[in-house]
Amino acid sequence: MLNTKYIDQDNLFELIIFQGYKNLVFYWNFAKGMVTIKSEIQDLLKQNRIQNIYGVSEGLKGFSQAFSSEPITNFKYFQTSYFKFTIYEMCSGVKIILLSNISDQTDYSETLKEVYTNYLEIIKRNPFYVHGEPLDNPLFIEKITDIFEPFQKKK
Repeated sequence: MLNTKYIDQDNLFELIIFQGYKNLVFYWNFAKGMVTIKSEIQDLLKQNRIQNIYGVSEGLKGFSQAFSSEPITNFKYFQTSYFKFTIYEMCSGVKIILLSNISDQTDYSETLKEVYTNYLEIIKRNPFYVHGEPLDNPLFIEKITDIFEPFQKKK
């Protein structure tokens, strides 16, 4: 059953990018702003909630695999009565997770794929980027902002 308490909230809650095992490199709380400073990202990683989000992404993949005779190649999303958890995961270990409002029925799979495409073009192809460091590239931030701007509820 749809929880109508959240109908008037913003469509998007958080965008989180991990590189490898629990390595948080990008965090955007759509209501509060982006976190791209290394010390702030490290502080976020100490929060159980961020660790739990990573754990949920791993656990769901394992849980889904347990019920399938075929390999699970891409678990896309799940929904509760409070939020929708959409994930785009690559075999390289990059996980892009979007938490959104359940009243927003948008399928964000292609949107997260677009985030990953920008990640490849701007971050991974940058010879000066050090793997595991926060994704603070101004062009990347601009592209990500442009990608999600149409989905944000206007107040």
